Amino acid sequence: MSTVEMKAEISYLLEQVEDNFVEAIHTLLKTHTARPQEDALSIPYDTKAKPQFDSVEEFVEELDRRIDAIRAGEYVTLEELKKESLTWRKKHTA
Repeated sequence: MSTVEMKAEISYLLEQVEDNFVEAIHTLLKTHTARPQEDALSIPYDTKAKPQFDSVEEFVEELDRRIDAIRAGEYVTLEELKKESLTWRKKHTA
């Protein structure tokens, strides 16, 4: 599917999802389209407000490592994740 086709389909798909998902997409799009501050890069935090990296440089190195891994084919496809997730509940109920 081309980018043009995806853009045309977005409004249709948004009508079908839950409101909280629409809010998440709105936030993502608004953040992505906002003018970035000069050289601004935010270090991600965990759920306890602890930075996940000690510096922006360390964060950028990790991003580069992950990009290289993806290019090398080291990732899980959505189909693989769906299959794996079917076993999660079975493991916890057994």
